[in-house]
Amino acid sequence: MTLRKSGNSLVLTAPSTLKDKVGYKYEVENRSDGSIVYQPVKKQNIFDNLDWMQYDYQKDLLEDPELQQLNPVGKEWPKE
Repeated sequence: MTLRKSGNSLVLTAPSTLKDKVGYKYEVENRSDGSIVYQPVKKQNIFDNLDWMQYDYQKDLLEDPELQQLNPVGKEWPKE
């Protein structure tokens, strides 16, 4: 395997047996012995996080002006 430069990035060619992994994200670890280890990034469910479980969404809906209900103008009124 040869490290190549492609634009502003460095690229290592992966074997074709990994074609079902195209699009996955990987963490790279460069070890002191010179080895490079790629490990898939595990997707985190933000709703399993205690901070997000205790987050007050209703407060945001009431206080954030960008989340307020819009008053329709002109042709935006729904047809009855």
